[in-house]
Amino acid sequence: MLPRCGQCGAPDAACRGRGRIQCTTCQATGSRSCPGCDGDGTVQHRRCTGTGRTVTWTEGVITRTPSTGEVKLPAYGVPYLARQQVRERGTWTPTDLTDNDPLRDHLTKAFGPSLKTLLLPYDQEIARHAAARYIRLARVVVAEHPQRVYFVFPASGGPHVLVLPSQKRTWQITAIVLGALVLLALIARLVP
Repeated sequence: MLPRCGQCGAPDAACRGRGRIQCTTCQATGSRSCPGCDGDGTVQHRRCTGTGRTVTWTEGVITRTPSTGEVKLPAYGVPYLARQQVRERGTWTPTDLTDNDPLRDHLTKAFGPSLKTLLLPYDQEIARHAAARYIRLARVVVAEHPQRVYFVFPASGGPHVLVLPSQKRTWQITAIVLGALVLLALIARLVP
């Protein structure tokens, strides 16, 4: 959608008399013939006070397609399976961010520096706005079950608990599988 003059609707102008394209009514001056006296200036009335010209300060609204980008995720120890489950089943909390607003505490640690940089306006920009979403994820290790890691996150039906093997248990399973494969390879070599 092209920006339009707020006064006469000329496309690609966003006028106020200083548009990129001269608007056909005001010729980029910002004033136009008084509609009350048709620009004659013969009738002294309040609108143009007898000058025949009137200045109407209107505000042009420029719309454009927003550019979207992703913020890099921090390199925390959240396994891929847990991230995938949270992405699909989690209830995310939306938040709106601007360059003037202070970041919320839970966004500051991991994303603060990169978000603040992205929210700074460029030259000739008035402000920036970003819509983000976040979710709180709890990683729980219970002493009675050290081979399991529990991930708890909010879902539509209440808190959702995802149980995954711990990193130590994953290495143990990997070692057992590799050992079994080596044993099978040795047996296959010995048997003609």
